Amino acid sequence: MFKTFRLEKSYRKLFFAGIINGIGDRFSQVALLALILQMTGSGLSVGITMALRMIPFLFFSPLSSGLARKFGRKNIMIFTDLARAVLALSFLAVNNPADIWIVYVASFMLASGEAIYAPIRKSSIPAIVSSKSLKDINGWEQVLIGIVLIIGALSGGIVSYFLGAKAAFLLNILSFLAAGWILSTLPSLGDKINNQQVSKLNSEKYSELLPVIAASSFLLMLMMFELIIPLINGIENVLLSVYAVETFKKADLGVGIFYSVLGLGLMISPLLTKMVKKRFLLFSFICIIGEGLFLTSISKTEAFWVAAVLFGVTAIFSGVGNALLDTVAMETIPSKWHGMYFGITSMLSNTFIGASMFFTGMALEWFDPRLVGMIGGIMYIFAGTLFLIWSLKYSVKQEKAKLMKIVV
Repeated sequence: MFKTFRLEKSYRKLFFAGIINGIGDRFSQVALLALILQMTGSGLSVGITMALRMIPFLFFSPLSSGLARKFGRKNIMIFTDLARAVLALSFLAVNNPADIWIVYVASFMLASGEAIYAPIRKSSIPAIVSSKSLKDINGWEQVLIGIVLIIGALSGGIVSYFLGAKAAFLLNILSFLAAGWILSTLPSLGDKINNQQVSKLNSEKYSELLPVIAASSFLLMLMMFELIIPLINGIENVLLSVYAVETFKKADLGVGIFYSVLGLGLMISPLLTKMVKKRFLLFSFICIIGEGLFLTSISKTEAFWVAAVLFGVTAIFSGVGNALLDTVAMETIPSKWHGMYFGITSMLSNTFIGASMFFTGMALEWFDPRLVGMIGGIMYIFAGTLFLIWSLKYSVKQEKAKLMKIVV
């Protein structure tokens, strides 16, 4: 795994840019969510804010593939980093509950940049990484998220707790600028193509890919996963802050600790991912079931540190499952469709997770967080079982061959 990381030089820069970008964003997110709860005491306000961070994916993710083809992946990613640095300045103006509208507007605008950035970054991975390295690199993607959560969330909680939210917001601005500079040093993100390829790519439309998805039960299964699982992820994401601040009374520091143990779990997950040599889909869906079992357990625990450990275990299952499923998608779907496919899945998953966060916030106005958490865990178990049974009928190699025939 470390050998792969050392050999994939272009990916290393993408990795470090992602870490700096993500750490700064987590600094801001932890501070912002704690600030909202302190100003309003409302789970609904948290749900609205987190939903507004997801909804732009509905509008902007499908545009990412076309923008990348026209202007280049690297250029678009640098531009979105710089634009978000400017937009993040607005959080410095938030001082009291009357300023909550600034939080909502700025959150939506920042998420719009992320909606363009995220699918372009993901589609860049198979373009710059050798096919034999994909599983290891997708494992490193979970490590990246883990490092971001540990350093960004925990440090963000500490900085916010001792220095105030505005210090965290300033670090977020600097992180966007630093990440953009690292990306500028990349020689290419798979953008070097000849004129004939440019003409061919420009002619590609979503209308070409969508009928293929509709005709392939295998791709439909992957797409259904991107619809259903985010609905449950939204519950878990909102509960993380509410559990820390309201259930366990640990304020900013509790939010940071919960996010950091999630990060530790994700960093551990590649060690288990590496052990999986075949049946990636099967193990991916088993991990969803495991995540549900532990989320249900969290809803019953009375001790903060026990809940923290259990959140870490759920992250291990999540990291393994995500790495395996991303590897299946990257290996099976022809490269010419990667940009459009990841644009669609980013749109679907983030839109649905945003809707889930909003309705979870509403539910928390009437129901106890522990009850909502138990329902989320049961939903994970049910969904994981459904997809596990569905996946038994497929051979990934055969599905890849079928899709390659369509391209030819």
